[in-house]
Amino acid sequence: MAGKTQKDGYQIVHFPRVREFVIDVMVPAERKHMIHILFEADVNDVLKYREKKKIEGAAAPSITAFIIKCVADVAMTNKRIAALRFASRKLAIFDDMHVSCNVEKEIDGQSQPLGLVIRQANRKNINEIHDEIHSYATEGFKKQIEPMKKFVKLPRFLRAIFFSSMFTNPNKIVNQGFNIIVTSMGMFGAGGGHIIPYQHCSLCISIGGITRKPGVVDDRIEAREHLSITATFDHDITDGAPAARFAQDLKEYIERGHGLLSKE
Repeated sequence: MAGKTQKDGYQIVHFPRVREFVIDVMVPAERKHMIHILFEADVNDVLKYREKKKIEGAAAPSITAFIIKCVADVAMTNKRIAALRFASRKLAIFDDMHVSCNVEKEIDGQSQPLGLVIRQANRKNINEIHDEIHSYATEGFKKQIEPMKKFVKLPRFLRAIFFSSMFTNPNKIVNQGFNIIVTSMGMFGAGGGHIIPYQHCSLCISIGGITRKPGVVDDRIEAREHLSITATFDHDITDGAPAARFAQDLKEYIERGHGLLSKE
C-alpha cells in the first residue's frame, strides 16, 4: 500500500495533511479556562415523535437539529453566555446565535469533521435547521474540501493568524463565523456517555449517547430514554450560577420538546 512502511513490530503510515486543520482549530483552546456541566435529558417523547413521523412516511428532523434549536433559543435568554471576549477587556454580545456543527466525511481516506454554521439559528425552526444540515451533508460539503486542502498547505504561522482573526473579531463572527458550537460525537456510538470537549468557543454543547434507564413520569417509574449532554462554558465570561441555570433551562427545553412537541 502506498504511503505505508512495515517495520519490526509496527507500521509507519502517512499522516494526512488535512488533519492539520483540526490541530489548528484546537490551538486557540489552549488559552481558554473552560468549565463543564454534565447532565442528562429525557428524550423519550422526542424519540417517539420522530418514530411516529417515520411510520407515517413524513420527514423527521434529526436530534442534532432539535438540540441546535433548543440551545440557540435558551442562549437568547442570556446572550452574555455566548459572548466573545476580545481586545483584552471587551465583550461582544451578539444579537443572534450562530451555531457551528460538524459533519463527518472521509477525505483522502481519513475521517474529517467539516464545519457547518447555522446562521441565526434562533430565527429558524427545527425543519429549516435540519434541511441545512442535510443539504450540507449530501452535497454542500464538497465546496469546502478543495479550499481546505489548499489552506493546510500554508505555513502554520499564517494559518494561526487566520484563525486568531476569525475567532477574536466580532465582525467576522457576525458575517461568517459562530459563537456557539454543538457537537454530536456521541451520537455515532451506542449507549450513554458524556463527552468532555476541547473547544475554544464561549459556549459548547456536546451531545453524548442515549441510554435507557428508569425515570419518574406522573409519580410512576418507567423505562425512559436519556440523552447525555455536556455544557461547556468559558469561565472568564460565565460563572457557575448562570452556567447551572443555562444547563437547567436547556434540559427543560429538550424534555418538553421545544419547537417540536411544543409551540414555543
